Amino acid sequence: MSKKFASRRPSKIGFASAMRPCSAQIRQLEQAAWRSLSSSVMVRLGLIGDTQGRYSVGRLLGFVAKQFQDVDEIWHVGDWQEERVLEGLRALGKPLEVVNGNAPDDPRFPMIVRRHLEGLELGMVHRPPKPGDAWVEECDIVIHGHTHRWRDEVAGRTRFINVATPTASFSHERTLGILTLRAGAAELTRKVVKLA
Repeated sequence: MSKKFASRRPSKIGFASAMRPCSAQIRQLEQAAWRSLSSSVMVRLGLIGDTQGRYSVGRLLGFVAKQFQDVDEIWHVGDWQEERVLEGLRALGKPLEVVNGNAPDDPRFPMIVRRHLEGLELGMVHRPPKPGDAWVEECDIVIHGHTHRWRDEVAGRTRFINVATPTASFSHERTLGILTLRAGAAELTRKVVKLA
């Protein structure tokens, strides 16, 4: 008894045959399309740092939750003063990057974070980098804190960003930022913090 095998693939399978794909196939196609779209559209980083001074941690986190609801990640540039700040940022459910600062000086966190996002090389450090730091020259954007003063300027090939502080009473203006990265370009949005 010999078995017969088809010499060619069946022609009545898939979209061309008017057969509907199963729900799992549809979900896989939708997810693949979403991943493709979302990875090529943009990445939004919520930037915050130097959360020091006299303030209500609860009010700060409530304000940050509203401002950062659409960001993909949160980056804290050090000096969080109270562990509850980092715990609250983690509770927002977004990936959290943190660098070590000086208040506290906490060895659980790195001194420098480097990431490649949307065609840009980013670095984050607490204290402003020193002129001639080799790693800085490799970055398109360096985010830092420590001075409690807003900074958005280009020196050489590197853009330096400091979103100041959302809490310190001795700062002229309390701010945080949202950095939108898209296809090798970056746009910084300044958000004035009101905790009253």
